[in-house]
Amino acid sequence: MGNTRSRILYINLLFGLVYGADDIPPKGPFPITPKVFHHPDEVVFNSRPYNMDLFVDFDESEIASASVFIKTDAMDNYTEYPLDIIRARYRHQFSPLFTPAKAIEYFFVVSLHNHAIYAAPLDKNGYINIVKRTLEDPAEYFKRRLAQRR
Repeated sequence: MGNTRSRILYINLLFGLVYGADDIPPKGPFPITPKVFHHPDEVVFNSRPYNMDLFVDFDESEIASASVFIKTDAMDNYTEYPLDIIRARYRHQFSPLFTPAKAIEYFFVVSLHNHAIYAAPLDKNGYINIVKRTLEDPAEYFKRRLAQRR
């Protein structure tokens, strides 16, 4: 049953990519596992590239694809970006210099060859917990931090 459910979810995800459906992110729930992990940075600056890292503890031969789905305040739909493998982690570098934005939302999806689908980050029930960040001006951010310390 889980295999059929994974296939249906995968097909729904692909339909959303092709037709721009509003059901992205996919509804879930997804399997909760420590094998797919993302720890988002607390701050994303508007003038520096931001590395979105995903740690995946599956053998590379098992992984069919690993992607990040990104939406900015200037976009209507999520855009899928395949992740690159860099030093034992999957990474996408988001650059606000090439994709101007004031805010960003994203989540990750990993598909295995056995049709299992994992996502990150997840809440305690296995539903996607979309990372939402406002891009901050570094000078303003550090001024605020300094004022908070006083």
